[in-house]
Amino acid sequence: MFARFYALWLQAVDRYTKIPPEERDRGSTTEQVIWIAFLAALALTVIGIFGPKILDAARSVGFK
Repeated sequence: MFARFYALWLQAVDRYTKIPPEERDRGSTTEQVIWIAFLAALALTVIGIFGPKILDAARSVGFK
């Protein structure tokens, strides 16, 4: 099992090192920006929908 993983790892490293340095990161930055924007929009939507309910619930909690 480990030998198979090691062989796959070596193939991936070999493939990665053959790509010119200026092309290695191409596309990953754009993809990361899209994911960050999506997650931020999701968080704002959840806060917008459930925010008042969460605040009301937090205010009504009483500790003894």
